[in-house]
Amino acid sequence: MMLLEAQHPTDTDRESTISLSFEGRFPFGIDQWAYVPFDVPAGVHRIDVSTSHERFSLLGVARNVLDLGIFGPAGHDLGNAAGFRGWSGGARTGFSLSTREATPGYLAGPIDPGRWTLALGPVVLNPIGMSWQAEVTLHRGPQSASAANAARVPLAEVIRGTGWYRGDLHVHTIHSDGCLPTGDVAAAARSAGLDFVVSTDHNTNSANREWAGGVSDGLLIVAGEEVTTRHGHWLAVGLPPHGWVDWRYAPRDSVFASYVADVQIHGGLVVVAHPSVPLPGSRWEFGYAGVDAVEVWNGKWNVDDEMSLRTWLRLMRSGHRITAVGSSDSHGPHQPIGRPHTVVYAEELSAPGLVDALRRGRCYLAESRDITVSLTCAVGDTTAGPGEILVATEDDEVAIRGAVTGAPGTTVALITDTGCIARAAIDGSAAGEVTWTGRAADFRFALIEVRHNSRTRMRPMAALTNPVWITRRTA
Repeated sequence: MMLLEAQHPTDTDRESTISLSFEGRFPFGIDQWAYVPFDVPAGVHRIDVSTSHERFSLLGVARNVLDLGIFGPAGHDLGNAAGFRGWSGGARTGFSLSTREATPGYLAGPIDPGRWTLALGPVVLNPIGMSWQAEVTLHRGPQSASAANAARVPLAEVIRGTGWYRGDLHVHTIHSDGCLPTGDVAAAARSAGLDFVVSTDHNTNSANREWAGGVSDGLLIVAGEEVTTRHGHWLAVGLPPHGWVDWRYAPRDSVFASYVADVQIHGGLVVVAHPSVPLPGSRWEFGYAGVDAVEVWNGKWNVDDEMSLRTWLRLMRSGHRITAVGSSDSHGPHQPIGRPHTVVYAEELSAPGLVDALRRGRCYLAESRDITVSLTCAVGDTTAGPGEILVATEDDEVAIRGAVTGAPGTTVALITDTGCIARAAIDGSAAGEVTWTGRAADFRFALIEVRHNSRTRMRPMAALTNPVWITRRTA
């Protein structure tokens, strides 16, 4: 990376500024990070940054991007939460950071003197490379008292008792590449009939600190992050308000497992996000060892989801018990919050209660709040639902029943590790069920799929349950 710097001090009556200019050229590739250091003297109370880069589009589908962020004097080494001061990725070409205010995605607070660092993440699809420029302006003058956007009160803990709760595990705000402020996201979630929503902006925790101001009206806000690596994205669900997860690594670095463990140790859930999206940096490459869940349904059902569903089924057939979830991945009204969402049977409506239930697979996926699904597997008087284990001998007869309401014009199918074993059409009444009885030896798990009737080969999903697992015991 070629790097040039020019310094241009200027003075006004009450304030002086220092202007720094940087430029360079990045080679072709998407897996590269670059750091531009600059020194901040004492007395600076605001940093303004603007960037530009050479434009290039690949068949109108993918384009050159210059992701952007900043680290303070504590350092920018991998995992350095103390140094992290914000990230906007490719959603912005600049930002402002001061003692009292910050552009969404960034953390307001003291502008300590020392060496600061712009963090750049170029996505260069042009074979001949990409030129870039950055302008940094340091404002010196009287500093007002710091009012950093740290958490003011704990995230709203809307706790209710045992029951089924509907929520969206993957939504974005203006703190990354979403177009809605946090208040509008909350309003949209309530309108969709949700009980909870997980805030998952890309690589930053600034929205979680804003949410901490207290959103109530019956809606639980769970802190999270979409960890956006260059080798796939994953959701850290159930973080503390100040929690932050780094993203600057690849499978070859052998650190992914440590980040997964850290999230889980602190009470969070690890979800592989949209693993089959065929875009640079989005396809999942870290494997599924140690992760809790996979987002098999992301937004409007399409071929990517169909591929993710097949991956999930293949994992379960190989003996890997991993939860399926569905989320809107909403970035604005064009991607409605809650379509789809995950319906969770939790001991209580709280972040720990939801994380525990999701990890165990006590949930199903639904296109909208209109749809309700139930699944039971029974041996005699012993029953089990999604995420639960039914213990049976090989010769025990297992009675399976799946019921659906609110889904007219669909077909409900009973799926096991051997394939589809029963189907039933749901007519205009919007309700129906499918049943089957057989030996426990014939399958290892059972789940329900509800799909819209269609003349096309790929019928859109309306609902999907997690499986009931069958465990053998000797007679």
